[in-house]
Amino acid sequence: MSGTVSHLNNAVQHFQLVLDQCLVDHPDHATALTNLAVARLEGYIQNDFQDIDTITSLLRKALALRPQGHPDHTSSLYNLVTALIWRCIKEHTAVYIHESVQLCCKLLPLCPEGTFIRSIVVDSALDYAIDRLPIDRSNEGIHLHQNMLELCPLGQQHRPKALYNLGCALRLRFAQCGNIDDIDESIHLHREAVSLCPEGHPDRGGYLNTLALSLHARFEHQGKPNDLDEAISLYEEVLQSVGYKFHDFSLDNLGGSLITCFKKRGNIDDITRAISLFRKALTLRPPGHPDRETTLNNLALALQARYDKLDVSEDLNEAIDLYRESLRLRRLDNPEGHRVLFNLSSALCSRFTHTRENEDVEEAIQLCQESLVALPSLHPDRWFSYGWLKEAYLARYQIQHNPADFSLAVESFRLASGHPTQGFPDR
Repeated sequence: MSGTVSHLNNAVQHFQLVLDQCLVDHPDHATALTNLAVARLEGYIQNDFQDIDTITSLLRKALALRPQGHPDHTSSLYNLVTALIWRCIKEHTAVYIHESVQLCCKLLPLCPEGTFIRSIVVDSALDYAIDRLPIDRSNEGIHLHQNMLELCPLGQQHRPKALYNLGCALRLRFAQCGNIDDIDESIHLHREAVSLCPEGHPDRGGYLNTLALSLHARFEHQGKPNDLDEAISLYEEVLQSVGYKFHDFSLDNLGGSLITCFKKRGNIDDITRAISLFRKALTLRPPGHPDRETTLNNLALALQARYDKLDVSEDLNEAIDLYRESLRLRRLDNPEGHRVLFNLSSALCSRFTHTRENEDVEEAIQLCQESLVALPSLHPDRWFSYGWLKEAYLARYQIQHNPADFSLAVESFRLASGHPTQGFPDR
């Protein structure tokens, strides 16, 4: 045992004896709790002690005895945050990141800019948490992201990332709940993040990309042409950004916006360019790339959209082949992986209406049924599955004139119409 560890053990033993003498009603009980906890924390930092639960428990008790207004309240908050940060560093547990950020928000008004606690603890918590805090669209998660932003006033180095994180969380909640205030605020936050990163800044491309995503999401909800045009312009700028590494995402996103533009305005140049962009993105996502399935699906969507306009069977056949490849690569953890099921179903249904090959419509029906099995009962995308199932039954009825198919189409439409879509704009 090293001399340092021996001294630390001795200190811990002595502080424990002091605590044993200072019972709960003793005026120095909080001090005794703190001294023992700080000594044990030093051992935890040096990997000599492992009982971090005991350390945080001691510090929580001390903090409870020093409420707001107590002269040692700030130092007690400081000690608890320090312990939680060290626990985060060693255990990488999100719940302790959350608590340390919440406590830092309480510390912030107590620690003016430039003070020791502000510069050491609050900034250290931000340094650690800003890149490790997951984007969380829940109300609790968004409140936490708001806390993070509160810790990053104008001029603080992490403010752009805090704006980005909150903006992304609000966009995800908008996609789930459809509250227009969320997407408006998301756009506002992303605009500020972009404004804080001038041309040449390594993060500017990423912030432009997320601003474009939010604008596209608002366009899908409200249909304002300016939002779509600005999103396309921003994606173009991203592709020209110096140092931006994720061109495959930008190519995919720009292609998606051009598909939307084509469907709204019918300019064949838009869909032709979208197809070209997706083909280029595929070269950046070769076999084995985790996002290849997404680009395969997007290229298929573009080819199917062009087929719907020009009726070129080669486009539809290629789209079906690409959907099949995307389905084969589908990852179980992909939250949108089910969409390729009803996308392929819609393409097979289109081909059936021209070729009258019964295998196509049978598979189309089966794929929609599989997507319904894969989705929770209240998932908004069940609306799509019911809708395409209706189309498949109706297509078969129009060819084969079986009244049972018409009844199934009506039932699928009834289920789609009555499905709770949680603010989904196309209901």
